Amino acid sequence: MTMTSRERVLNALNSREVDIAPVANPNSIITREMQDKVGAYFPEAHHNAEVMTELALAGHTVCGYDAVFPVYGAGTQEAGALGINIDWGDPDNLPAILGHKWSDPDEIKVPDDFLDRLEISTVIDSIKMLRQEVGDKVAVFGKAYGPWSLAYHFFGIERFMMDTFADPPKVHAILDRLKEFTITFGKAQIEAGADALNVCEHITADLIRPEAVSTFLLHVDQQIKAELPVPIILHCCGKTMDRIDLFNQMGFECFNFESANDAVEMREKATVSLCGNINNPNTILSGTPEDVEREVFYALDAGVDLLAPECAAPVNGKLANVIAVREARDRYYAGEKIGEAPTISLPSMGGQPVPVKSRTDEKADPKESLSPTLLEIYDSVIEMRKGETAPLVAAEVERGTDVQVILDDALIAAMEEVGNLFADGTYFVPEMLMAAMEMKSGLEIIRPILTASGVPPRGTVVIGTVRGDVHDIGKNLFGMMMEGAGYKIVDIGVRQTAEEFIDALEEHEAEILGMSAMLTTTMPYMKIVVDEMTRRGIRDDYTILVGGAPLNDTFGEFVGANAFCVDAGVGVMEANAALARRSGDQSAVAAPVN
Repeated sequence: MTMTSRERVLNALNSREVDIAPVANPNSIITREMQDKVGAYFPEAHHNAEVMTELALAGHTVCGYDAVFPVYGAGTQEAGALGINIDWGDPDNLPAILGHKWSDPDEIKVPDDFLDRLEISTVIDSIKMLRQEVGDKVAVFGKAYGPWSLAYHFFGIERFMMDTFADPPKVHAILDRLKEFTITFGKAQIEAGADALNVCEHITADLIRPEAVSTFLLHVDQQIKAELPVPIILHCCGKTMDRIDLFNQMGFECFNFESANDAVEMREKATVSLCGNINNPNTILSGTPEDVEREVFYALDAGVDLLAPECAAPVNGKLANVIAVREARDRYYAGEKIGEAPTISLPSMGGQPVPVKSRTDEKADPKESLSPTLLEIYDSVIEMRKGETAPLVAAEVERGTDVQVILDDALIAAMEEVGNLFADGTYFVPEMLMAAMEMKSGLEIIRPILTASGVPPRGTVVIGTVRGDVHDIGKNLFGMMMEGAGYKIVDIGVRQTAEEFIDALEEHEAEILGMSAMLTTTMPYMKIVVDEMTRRGIRDDYTILVGGAPLNDTFGEFVGANAFCVDAGVGVMEANAALARRSGDQSAVAAPVN
């Protein structure tokens, strides 16, 4: 039995028999090398259907994949159509959303001319062209952001995350209204000729507890599925093993999962077809075809139904590695292999999680030595008692308690415990944010007193999110924790270039640089920053800390950072250890490795 690419993809999506597993990407695989090869480039491809189509076709004509896919942004087509400010990037960078649209769910409305707006009509026209070009031989994928992911962009991820904790009715209303964008855009792509749709719902364990799926999203996505009569591929970044049983209930045919999850375990738990999960940062970006082969063989042995890079491939990823996914698939079914023990340039995940730094040392309970009033401050932060911490701190100052004691023993100690709760999966990002807001409110009370005392900061830290990335939750949490720990923070914001990072370091005479990235497509820019610092001969003048949901220790080593910080609390520990070493304390150690 020999199938066409389209037959192979549709059978695999519907968990039916195939001749060989298809290689089919529900996210962008366009690299700079591929743009050069076909002579079609970003950002024109986001607004010109012919250019968009030419790049999409390269997925089949250049890479040999069984599907073509024409969308190269993360919700940017929908956001741009609504007038939100977009940085459309350049040939080396994917587009990024720069602002938000709404603050109230009652403001949400699909414009009557939504499908006619350039950003949307470009995708629809491209799918029509692709369908005509490939006929019934190759599958055509479309993409419509789901309401959860749209909420991040349209309302702001930090505000939306806190609303899941503080205002659930508002979240329900937001998702109910936003689903109409997914349905409207999805139907239009199906009518244009899409065989399947990627619906992105970034409700990942890196951000929020699994109960949020059943509480907020499950019934909404079930309604979306009822309106879209083609196979739906759910994409969710990051760690998802703790919620796959809920994803199974959405009614979608396929789950596109990432390398943060073991393929064998995912296959055991998923009742839908699986697509993935070839690692982007360690393999597509910086690995070799042998690394790709190892991951492809692992995925196929595990029972993954469709092979693809785990998410949108980094634009500066290696085209040879993108192609190697299909080549390795072919060798697998031919019974071939490059070598029994392939040499790899970096330890790659092979579909399995990489250990990261965390808190493993046993410490005494900080509450045991606290007075009842300091304990009340400590608990108000941990328990996220909105509006209570600042008055409690003010009262403690009035009692004459040393403000440094309030800061160290109550506020900072509480946030360290919040970090522990986050690390062990008890707390998620909404709880971290709510607790951090309480800690910050207390800090605002004592900051003037600390400033007046003339005590110098422990050090100066420049923090920012890298170019192309507008996610700032992790950066903001790290900044608050570091400020509470006595550091001067220079927050230069999001979408920062190497030049801007370096200028800030020099202008503010900083000792530490903290870089954040939330996307696998933007995290490679960290290496560009470090390489530029090396080129200028200033790399060793600074301690460089990197963090973000898709990162791990291996990637931190690859970019040349001093440490990868799994969360803000570990970041403080790493910074303290780095300054101690710089001052001559060679015994200083940072967060232990599991």
